[in-house]
Amino acid sequence: MKTIIAATLVVLAAGGAGVAQDFPNRPVTLIVPYGPGGSTDLLGRQLANELQEKWGQPVVVENRPGAGSMIGTASLAQAEPDGHTILINTAAFSTAPAVQTDLPFDAKADISPIAMIATSPYVVVGGAQVESETFAEFLAEAQARPMFFATAGVGSSSHFAAELLIQQAGIPGDVVHFSGGGEANTNLMGGHADIYISTTASVMPYVNNNQLKALGVLGEERFVLLPDFESSGENGVRGIDVDGWIGLFGPGGMSDELLDRINSDVNEVIWSEAFQGILQENFVIEGRTSAPQFKAQVEAEMDLWVRLADERGITGD
Repeated sequence: MKTIIAATLVVLAAGGAGVAQDFPNRPVTLIVPYGPGGSTDLLGRQLANELQEKWGQPVVVENRPGAGSMIGTASLAQAEPDGHTILINTAAFSTAPAVQTDLPFDAKADISPIAMIATSPYVVVGGAQVESETFAEFLAEAQARPMFFATAGVGSSSHFAAELLIQQAGIPGDVVHFSGGGEANTNLMGGHADIYISTTASVMPYVNNNQLKALGVLGEERFVLLPDFESSGENGVRGIDVDGWIGLFGPGGMSDELLDRINSDVNEVIWSEAFQGILQENFVIEGRTSAPQFKAQVEAEMDLWVRLADERGITGD
């Protein structure tokens, strides 16, 4: 019996390696679970162009927006685990399961993290009514008067980032939900909310145009691309160790060999001159993770957001 089991394991391992070596043998679909034109879509299209050249097979981008990126993600969960259907998504993938209890898939079992493509800290920006110019001043102002924290929607990464900062900094504050980052930024500029916390790609264009002011970044240290922005950690706010990221995913059940193969190809692509240019335009840096490292980070964040949702009474209602 032991001999039969050992022989079976060898065959299975060889089969996984064979799939990786034969990949891709037909066109690949890259799902973007957002509408066209945003930073995730632009990165996805550049990734598709360069992987197509590398793989010698068409890589077709399909935009499938809706439900905070979960419509596109659900379609990925139903695909065959052969690497020919992949998805690019943001950190919203890790926050959604904390509030969307009726997802038609298991976020850990039915989705395979492949590679982190880009990462940056969350940036804290202030609107028209905020007097503060630094993170330290913001903390003092937030203690002096309750502030409204704009989000890009219930369960979004901006929502959870705001809730985490309110909790860890011990400041009063209420969240007000908008239907996306664009609306959140607009309402901040109009004085209908005080603070918005989101990725560099979402807020830096407004900061650079002097429409919003950057107060700092979340994390222990300053961000290499924004060295003048104070960090929450240097101002005594601990327990915030999350970033905004964009990553590549496949269906659950992909072999380790195939995950490693695609991860290696993606990590080569993100160092190209064209791809680095897009990263710099969005004030993000390349991800540089192995598939197991990315999987561990995603699952740790999922657990964090579930705990935070329980502690803060966050629901999808």
